[in-house]
Amino acid sequence: MARKNVAKNAPPEEQAPSGPDDFGPPFTKRSFGGEFLWAQGESYSAKVLRVRAGENVIVSTKDRKDMVVMLTGGRGVLEQRDANNVDRVELEPAAPVEITNEHKYRLLALTDVELFVIHSPL
Repeated sequence: MARKNVAKNAPPEEQAPSGPDDFGPPFTKRSFGGEFLWAQGESYSAKVLRVRAGENVIVSTKDRKDMVVMLTGGRGVLEQRDANNVDRVELEPAAPVEITNEHKYRLLALTDVELFVIHSPL
């Protein structure tokens, strides 16, 4: 079912149009694109992230463990850094990648990217 960018209880003439950087409801606008929290429980959170082409997004592991990302659209590179090394891997569609809190990570969006992100709190 397609969603429309509709302000709650607003007549059609008062609905705000989506801009090129706004993915519209149910996405919340972020500096890199948008995010949608689609499931949350006591032991996990699940989000859909949409990242604009050319964005370099730091993947935060603060207060998180058991984090997994999965590319669902576009082309992106996951960069993993430690004290002595940088490893870059192009993400494959529908191939989950575990992210540990032992390294620093960054997503490099080669095109517009959509990701599923699931993590549990520490």
